[in-house]
Amino acid sequence: MKRRLALSVVGAAAGMLLLAAPALAADIAAPVSLVVPYPAGGGSDITARIVAGPISKALSADVIVENIAGATGAIAIQKVLNSAADGRMLYQGSQNELIIPPLTIKSVRFKPNDLEIVHPITTTRLVLVVRKSFPAKNLQEFVELGKRQSATQPLSYGSAGIGSLYHLIPERMANLAGVKYTHVPYKGAAPMMQDLIGDRIDFTVMAFSTSMLASVKAGHYRIIANMSTDKPRELADLPSISEASVFKGVDYASNAAYYVRKGTPADIKQRLNRAIDEALSTKAVIDALEADGRIVLRNKSLADSEAFYRDEIAKYDRIVAETGFQPID
Repeated sequence: MKRRLALSVVGAAAGMLLLAAPALAADIAAPVSLVVPYPAGGGSDITARIVAGPISKALSADVIVENIAGATGAIAIQKVLNSAADGRMLYQGSQNELIIPPLTIKSVRFKPNDLEIVHPITTTRLVLVVRKSFPAKNLQEFVELGKRQSATQPLSYGSAGIGSLYHLIPERMANLAGVKYTHVPYKGAAPMMQDLIGDRIDFTVMAFSTSMLASVKAGHYRIIANMSTDKPRELADLPSISEASVFKGVDYASNAAYYVRKGTPADIKQRLNRAIDEALSTKAVIDALEADGRIVLRNKSLADSEAFYRDEIAKYDRIVAETGFQPID
């Protein structure tokens, strides 16, 4: 029987994408919801919409992409935690939503292990971005300028949320360099980028996508370093931040994955793992994600995935401790 793929937007506020397919077998009741903790149209949403169709095909099930934004992913996580542990609700998230908030924000009630990983999906490299008229032209000049101005006029950086990954990384950079930076928090990436483009903050750390290259070419801002040693090919000529001696060992990227509520039966997680891996192995998915500058994480068994998540949790436990970051209210 031919599979039918039907696309419909269900509710503007929820931004839901319905992919219709034959019903799932009895062990998981269709449809499967794929929860994205950000609004429609952003990078996370684009990833979900690229892979949802192939996952639907692999499962022979309806898959719904559901956008639930707010509170750095906590609202979406709570919906997953309030659902049944039956594999019908997948959460698409990274360390920024799942691991770091419980370590940095007192009011967060969930723990990283309240969700269980099914399969990692992508690695997105991070970059150091400065305002267009920033005096430093390269990484070494950035380090030197930060030292000169530390006592009198510290460099300012923006982040899309207190206690986020993009807050912690500059704090660790400051600690390693022995300088002070001034943190300017924003309620989202859009207002932060407006101030960066407007020369009102000095720098930020953000996820790289190839769409940024048009803004760089237009002179809106400059990318001066990769935050990881594994560089996207589009930025191969730029240094990794670890090439500056004060930032030796700094290596950051954003790793997205699919999760289910803790307690989901192992056989259901295995089935989801295989379906997601099949989806990530299709040429159309690989081409679309790599075109946006991401690395596709394929051929990961459930055991591989679980080890991956354990390593991520341990890494950010250590980083928060190293920065001396005190949890906020």
